[in-house]
Amino acid sequence: MNSDRTRYIEIDVKSALNKVTSAQYPGMKWSLNPYRGCKHGCVYCYARYTHTFYDLDPDRDFTSIVFVKRNLPEALRADLRQASWQRERVSIGTATDPYQPIEGRYRLTQAALRILRDQLTPASLVTKNTMCLRDADLMASLHRAAGFSLCISLITIDEALARSLEPDVPSPGQRLRVVQELSRLGVPVHVAIAPIMPGLTDSEHQLRDLIQAIYDHGGRLGFHQTFKMYADTRQTLFAWLERAHPHLLPWYRRVYGAAGNAPQAYERKLAARIARIHEAIAPTQVDFPPDPVEPAGQLSLGL
Repeated sequence: MNSDRTRYIEIDVKSALNKVTSAQYPGMKWSLNPYRGCKHGCVYCYARYTHTFYDLDPDRDFTSIVFVKRNLPEALRADLRQASWQRERVSIGTATDPYQPIEGRYRLTQAALRILRDQLTPASLVTKNTMCLRDADLMASLHRAAGFSLCISLITIDEALARSLEPDVPSPGQRLRVVQELSRLGVPVHVAIAPIMPGLTDSEHQLRDLIQAIYDHGGRLGFHQTFKMYADTRQTLFAWLERAHPHLLPWYRRVYGAAGNAPQAYERKLAARIARIHEAIAPTQVDFPPDPVEPAGQLSLGL
């Protein structure tokens, strides 16, 4: 699990960009992750499997050993200078949080945003961390130059539950204030409710309170996604459930024992619940300024 004695290992990469070929992510063509492993320690994190590529334990080592792609700025410049590069949208933070604490020292995410802006390449970024406020002006200038959108991940406004699920992440209140400030500064910002944890964060009142808080802070409702079980997440999540919510463990074992997805009937019911809440309380909002370029393959974040 999460450790205060995290080891940071510097590595070099040949390319900063990863080509996305999975049909699971339609429209996403390129991803960029400055770090491998994550100090945040979220018990539901799907990206734990990436540590198995290094023969490391996805439960224990994912949060205690973080790889830093120290040459990422140079590799990204080389990628974007290739004659074949078409300035397609780059998705930042698809595997680990690009603003986890070590970013304060290495500033690799900041460097990537600056390079993308200078090379007129549109981008989107997903984070849970309030450190993104540091780069608000840079994000706004990237949006004006090429197109940019920020997605803040927030699955509950219950402070105690959030601390238990996401041990080293800023509180929901802190993240909501970031949404408010970034929106005020003209950065296109949405809030992703992902993953929704069955039996923990999926009730009518929990979702209504969360969505209302998003709107009250000037945010837009982005995408939602039900928890999907990955093989290398199972150990971490089941151990947490056994400690924190043992009454839910039999249900999770039964539902996620053989399949990675929640039942389709549950998915439909949840989608209808969120749509109903959205329709009932969504405010009339002014659109964000349009991207100055038409980003190829942009994911739709609207409900």
